[in-house]
Amino acid sequence: MFATTALPKRCWLLACASVLLAVPLPGSAVERECEGDLCIELERTEGGAVFFAINRQAAPASMVLEFPVLENMRVSVPLPLRTVVPPHSRERLLAIRSEDPSQSYRWRWSWSWTTGVLNASHNDDSRYLLPWSASHRFAVLQAAGGTLSHFGKARFAFDFRMPSDTLVVAARGGTVVRAVDHFRKGGLEERLKKRANAVFVLHEDGTIARYLHLRPGGALVEPGESLRAGEPIGRSGNTGYSQSPHLHFDVFAVDDELGWQTVPVRFADGTAQGLVPTPGALLYGGAR
Repeated sequence: MFATTALPKRCWLLACASVLLAVPLPGSAVERECEGDLCIELERTEGGAVFFAINRQAAPASMVLEFPVLENMRVSVPLPLRTVVPPHSRERLLAIRSEDPSQSYRWRWSWSWTTGVLNASHNDDSRYLLPWSASHRFAVLQAAGGTLSHFGKARFAFDFRMPSDTLVVAARGGTVVRAVDHFRKGGLEERLKKRANAVFVLHEDGTIARYLHLRPGGALVEPGESLRAGEPIGRSGNTGYSQSPHLHFDVFAVDDELGWQTVPVRFADGTAQGLVPTPGALLYGGAR
């Protein structure tokens, strides 16, 4: 005999985790449990199951699969399983099977996931464009290490003062993996922290740039589009956790805990070391 047990789930921003009992699909022996755009499928076998992951989003997904309970069971891979599921794919994860079918066995599984590439290594030779036109000059409201909100895993982020409806361009080339522009409200209410219009761009090194607080209807790209540095991606605004119109920009990598850890970046200014914006600086867009 076997048993699987449901436990509470947790979610943060685009990342979700759950410990759940999968349910059979109608007319099928396959069982599926989904959290957002990632699903786990089980194909029952004699004395066990085979696990698959289905990623329905345009971005890679990092996930962890583990078994809090595993009695009289053999697993095909070391646990916990940490892996990256490519965009729009179905990937075999592992198989479990009873060690001794004549004896009782139990198992309970849990999984968690987030958008991005697990432990991506940022290319520190990359130089980013300041993500607006070279004809405009804007002030740095908050730089890396800012005490208002740029600390902890969000340390390496920048806020640029910017009038609403300013054209925002890609700071670095890549692939659009998320574009949200249906939110309408901005302010310093806690509930607005996950309601900023945004464009996310995946870079070739697996890191992801975030352009936040775009205006309603302000995304000019769709997931799956390829971009070169300097191409338009959206229009600035004041949505989400924001007290005035500005653009929030950062680049993150997924850490071992599936958290989003921002990474240090430098902007192109004609020097080998590049530019790290400081609070109060007035900067023209593009490459200086």
